[in-house]
Parts: sequence; structure tokens; C-alpha cells
Amino acid sequence: MKNLLLLSSVVLGGAVGLCATSAIAAHDFFNRSSLGNNWVVTSGSLFITNNQLQGATGSLGYDTKSSGDSKATALLYLNGTDLEYGAVAVGDIASGNNAFIKLQSQNADGVFEYGAFYTGNNGGGSFFQLNSTAASPAKLAVSFCGTTAVMRIDSPSGVQRYIYDYGTNFGTGGGLGTYGNVSLDAYKSGAAKCADAIGATVIKGSNAKDVSLSK
Repeated sequence: MKNLLLLSSVVLGGAVGLCATSAIAAHDFFNRSSLGNNWVVTSGSLFITNNQLQGATGSLGYDTKSSGDSKATALLYLNGTDLEYGAVAVGDIASGNNAFIKLQSQNADGVFEYGAFYTGNNGGGSFFQLNSTAASPAKLAVSFCGTTAVMRIDSPSGVQRYIYDYGTNFGTGGGLGTYGNVSLDAYKSGAAKCADAIGATVIKGSNAKDVSLSK
């Protein structure tokens, strides 16, 4: 309990500077036919289909309007039972110095079963089984508070929260990543919401195998 309280204090203390601006700096609902100049694709290809963002497997891109933001969110839709993940990236995505947080479905059951706190573009790190599966669509929100990433999942299955200390700060910026037939919508970025760290499950390592890394 003492460690949890200390962690909460550190995270919330770091939020003072990060949350000074409350306005949403960027938002994109992808209600158009082409991605446009605000998005820069660093890996693979991203495109819009039926007013949602999709991409080739292993794709990643960032919104230039999110350059000063420490939080990013998106709504993730599963479109089958293939291996799929949707990812939210925070940090300097252009250089590959970013946190990469994802929800993944790999059990052919049509729900998200796993999450990950990775770096770069699906670059490995801590891969874990969720406390409970998350039905699609799932809203994935990621805030960076000091060196700690805070993940919040809102889905028809309920709310889940996880935190992970990267031991470094990746700076600001926001973007999205895709794998398989997943689609993403309602992208937003802004100031970090560090209060979500209170009561969250602390992730310290991997407890499951990430099939996407062996494909």
C-alpha cells in the first residue's frame, strides 16, 4: 500500500506541469476519403476506409497537430478473428523514440485479450494478459506522466487501467499503429490525465507471448 501511495503521489505530482493546458490540441474522426497532410506515416501505409483509419500490418504514423501533447486516445474496432492490434503512440514518433501502447486480439475470439507497453513500432517490452477481456469497440487512452505511462481502456466490458514505468520520458507527440484488419476512429490528443493512475494495475514485465512478434 505504501508503494502504491508513493507511486500515485509521484505520478500526480508530475501531472502538474503536464496538465496545465486542458484544451484538446488535436482530433480526427477520419470523415473523409484521404488521410491528408496532417498525418505522417513512418512505417507501412495508413489509409481511410468507411470513415475509419486502417493500415497495412505493422503500420505507424503520427498527427503533426499532436506535437505538444502528452496524451492520445482512439477508438479501436476489431473486424474479424485474425490477429489484430490497435496502438496509441506517445512521444517523438518521427525518430522512433516513443512509447507504443496497444490492445491485441490473438485468440480468434473477437475480443481484446492482451495489452502491451512497448517502444518504437511494436518494438517489444512488456506484453501482458488483461485482467478481463475487452469487447470491441474499445477506447484506448494513453497518458504520459513523468516516466510513467497510464493506460485506460473503456469498452462495453467495462473500464480497466494499467500503469508502467518506462524509466524515461519520450517527450510529446501522438500517433496510431495498426496490425491486421483493425480499424481506428475518434483520435484525440491533449494534456495527460494522470489521475487515471490511481488504483491501476501495475505492470512490471510480460506474462504472455506476443504472437505478432513471431509473424
